[in-house]
Amino acid sequence: MKRMRNKAGFSLIEITIIIFIIAVLGIMVTGLVSRSRMLSRTMVCLNNLRQISMAIENYQADWKNNPEMLWNLYPYYLKDKLVFKCPEDKLTPVGTLPSPNSYSTYYINRVFYEDDPNKLFLYCPRHFSGNKGVGAFLSYASNILENKPVLWNETKIAPGARNIGGQYKFSDGTVVNVNSGLETGFIGSFTGPDDKIYSVICVPEGATGDLEVIHTGESRFEVVTPAIIAGVSGTRFVLHNEWNSSLNQATTNVSVSDGTVNVEDRAGGEKIKVNQGNQSSITVQCLSLSELNRQPIRNVPARPLRRIHTH
Repeated sequence: MKRMRNKAGFSLIEITIIIFIIAVLGIMVTGLVSRSRMLSRTMVCLNNLRQISMAIENYQADWKNNPEMLWNLYPYYLKDKLVFKCPEDKLTPVGTLPSPNSYSTYYINRVFYEDDPNKLFLYCPRHFSGNKGVGAFLSYASNILENKPVLWNETKIAPGARNIGGQYKFSDGTVVNVNSGLETGFIGSFTGPDDKIYSVICVPEGATGDLEVIHTGESRFEVVTPAIIAGVSGTRFVLHNEWNSSLNQATTNVSVSDGTVNVEDRAGGEKIKVNQGNQSSITVQCLSLSELNRQPIRNVPARPLRRIHTH
């Protein structure tokens, strides 16, 4: 009698398990490829900021000043326009002068201090779906940074946002109360190379009004106005900015109720410490709003032309 041999096969459950495993592996591979591509684009941006940093260093050596706009580096200090293009920036074309570029919105044109180089001057927040950014500091070191969430009127906002009035809340507990008529810009908030949270907001040209900063802890916080950069670490102060449209002058007054505020004069480079119970006021000459409007789109106010007085 001839025996019938059973042919081995897969059951429906086994086939389902195999398909599931293949799908999971596919998702994992896709995720790794996607992350690898994001990292590659981030490294391109990091290299861009390094090249821009070196170009600024060469510009400073020649002119004893920073370029007013990043485009001033082209073509003598940077010959490739693509350096001004972040690969994650899908909105800003880099074309002929004076078109904006990927980094102009986040360029803090500040005085260079050799004794205090760890200051942000250029930032790109676009990477890893907004979770990471790339920052350049005045030591001409560029780093990949972890972005921190920031709320304005209890709504999460992205770097580059401009707001009128309202309240900012930062992840380190810092609160900024802005009066109803004052326009401010959010530059960024991230973990810096020293593992401390570094946050920056600005007050643009043409803005008049008050804001109150309540800052605690070891993190770093800066407010950039046309006249000054006010940097704090654990303090409370009120900043009043006033714009004189007829004279194109900006005056910033800092009044400290707790702690110390380090004030940097953006025109002359003078550094002032304002202690508890004291205040300082700086007036600078700026470009007119019509002249500023002809320049590439910016968020951070331009460096002033000169200082008028300090008291």
